[in-house]
Amino acid sequence: MMTFRTVKTAIQDLLDSQAAGRFRVIGKQVMSKSADEIKDNDRLVQVYFSDGSFPKSSGRMHGSKTHDITIEIDLSASAGATGDLSVLDDPLATAIQKAGAIAAIREASETADEKIDELIDAVYNILMDARYEGLLLPKGTISSRWIDRIQKDTLLERGEFVVKTANMKYTCRVQEYVSGDIGNTPATVEIYSDTPNDGDTGTGVNVLNDNT
Repeated sequence: MMTFRTVKTAIQDLLDSQAAGRFRVIGKQVMSKSADEIKDNDRLVQVYFSDGSFPKSSGRMHGSKTHDITIEIDLSASAGATGDLSVLDDPLATAIQKAGAIAAIREASETADEKIDELIDAVYNILMDARYEGLLLPKGTISSRWIDRIQKDTLLERGEFVVKTANMKYTCRVQEYVSGDIGNTPATVEIYSDTPNDGDTGTGVNVLNDNT
C-alpha cells in the first residue's frame, strides 16, 4: 500500500482518538462510542487525499521515491433555526412574519459560524501538536508536515438548518516504495590467475565473460 494512504488513515485515527466529543470523523465507527462522546454530531470532519507530486530533483529512478502529498480536511457545523421558516415561501405571509424568519436564519448562521471556528481551532491544534508531528507513525515516515491554508466557505441553508463549511490543506513529504527490477544485471566476469613454479614461465591472467 502506498504511503499516502497510510498518512490519510493516520490522520483519521488521530482526529478520532482526540475528538473528545467535540466532533465526529466521517468514516469512523460511531456505535462504539458513548452518547456523551458523540453528542456534537453537528460538527463533522472528513479526510481525503487531494493530490501528490514527485519532485524529480528529490527523487531517483529506482528504489524509494519522494512524494509530496496534500490531504484535504473538510469541516462542517450546523445549527437549527428557531421559528417558522416556511413563511419565506408563503405568498400570504406578512412582512413581520418574514422578517422573523430571516432573523431566525441570521441567528442560526451566527451560531454555525461560531461552531465552525471552534472546530477549526480543535482540529488545527490536534494536527499541529508537537506530540503528533509524525501522526504516531514510525519515525521518519513523514517530514515537512504543515497546514498551509484554512478557508471558510459560504453558508448553506438546508431546510431549518444552516450549515457552515471550512477546509484545511495538510501537506507533508513521504517516501513511496515500489517493488520490481532496479536495473540491468551486469555481465558475469570471472578472473583466473596462474603462477608457475619453475621460475622461468611468466604469470598469466585469463578473463572470462560468459555473456560474450
